[in-house]
Amino acid sequence: FFVIIGAKILSRHFMEQIYSKANPFLAKIKERYHLTRSGSKKNTQHVVLDIAGSGLTYHVGDSVGIFPQNPQSLVVKTLRAMGASGTEIVKDKHTGEEYSLHTFLTNKANITDLSKKLLTIISQNQTDLKKKAALETLLAEGSQDLLKAYLESHELWDALEENPEVKFSLQNLCHLLMPLLPRLYSISSSMSVVGEEIHLTIGVLKYNTNGYQRVGVCTNFICEVAPLNEAVVPIYIQAHHGFTIPANSESPMIMIGPGTGVAPFRAFMQERMAYQAPGKNWLFFGECNRATDFFYEDYWTSLQDEGKLRLDVAFSRDQEEKIYVQHRMREQGAELYRWLMEGSYLYVCGDASRMAKDVEATLQEIICTHGKKDNQEAREIIKKLRVEK
Repeated sequence: FFVIIGAKILSRHFMEQIYSKANPFLAKIKERYHLTRSGSKKNTQHVVLDIAGSGLTYHVGDSVGIFPQNPQSLVVKTLRAMGASGTEIVKDKHTGEEYSLHTFLTNKANITDLSKKLLTIISQNQTDLKKKAALETLLAEGSQDLLKAYLESHELWDALEENPEVKFSLQNLCHLLMPLLPRLYSISSSMSVVGEEIHLTIGVLKYNTNGYQRVGVCTNFICEVAPLNEAVVPIYIQAHHGFTIPANSESPMIMIGPGTGVAPFRAFMQERMAYQAPGKNWLFFGECNRATDFFYEDYWTSLQDEGKLRLDVAFSRDQEEKIYVQHRMREQGAELYRWLMEGSYLYVCGDASRMAKDVEATLQEIICTHGKKDNQEAREIIKKLRVEK
């Protein structure tokens, strides 16, 4: 459909406001509630974003990018460490725009992560010889582990407070800060079911380093700071790169998603149920305790009761011996191998640093045991599955 305006022909698509990473849409938080129950050691929440009127669309497997705000308590500590009031005007080196320092630290600057470059400049300008020697040790070749530990345990404010001898102009210091980047979250809903909404499954991050409690910038913003029903959450859609349901609705799916890794699989199942896809579905879910941490329990068990989902769960702290999803995979190894040989698609979502490696190792073991393959042959099968997506 085309509309002629003067000598220009514009498609209807381009007549609408186009929202993107460079031009995010301000969404409202329509609903927010705890998925973890009383007594849980975690705080995981279900968040519903209202995108009505935005024109934004997404597919299952996509992610949403969220531009967060730094916590005000952290901004205040940073201003104090900088010796500033917050009313000073500074320029964003990336855009050239001017902001009050308070606004810049709240919305534009990464004040939770230190860069090696900034620490190097502090070291070079440190006049206290003892402190200078300590910083030089951190930055010396071969001290990567020490440096990593320091960077992970300090934010901008405590690094500045530990080195008051080093003076910066406010503008120069702002130029040295990394930008506050958006965070990506797997979308846990299908537009076919929820319409102009985006559902998210977010674990609130809190931890202690250097004697102080820290918070995850975006999880704090979305789950504890941003008000309901106000257009204050800048978002954009990040398209998936093959992480979505099979094009053939008859293909089986094996989904491995412990913790918040289960988010995209809720979307997968909503989409498949909306279109009555005949393919078999199998979910491996794991968390700490069944009584407090079984996210979307009613949804999964109702699908299981209807014969639309095979469900295997692992709650690591419900017994003396810790049980994880890879243990359930091993227990069901023969059947899991049979599904793979039938052409099942296998998905893993969650902790990439530990869980994903354990799952891949278990998958290789299952192929060796039930497919009568050696390790090299098993690795080749996994490689083939990956190449074939």
